Amino acid sequence: MKPFPKPIKIQIIYDKDLQKITGVASEEAVVSEGLNFLMMLKFIFDSYPKIFRQYPPGSMSLSLNGKRPTEFEILSDGDEIKLSVNYQVN
Repeated sequence: MKPFPKPIKIQIIYDKDLQKITGVASEEAVVSEGLNFLMMLKFIFDSYPKIFRQYPPGSMSLSLNGKRPTEFEILSDGDEIKLSVNYQVN
């Protein structure tokens, strides 16, 4: 039998606008080693569906350890994901 994937911890940080939805400034998620960024994002949106309804694709900035992530980038223990709302200045 194949062993279970190792658990890793990911820090998720929300800007002030998203904190109104999540109720927290940040939270730690324990996930399985080998999880990619896109699946983690899906878990966040499943946990807080109002984020996706209120801020559709393109209206938020996402970063992984301070850089723009790729969809299938594999997460590592200690990674930090930041989500923030984009505002256009007219």
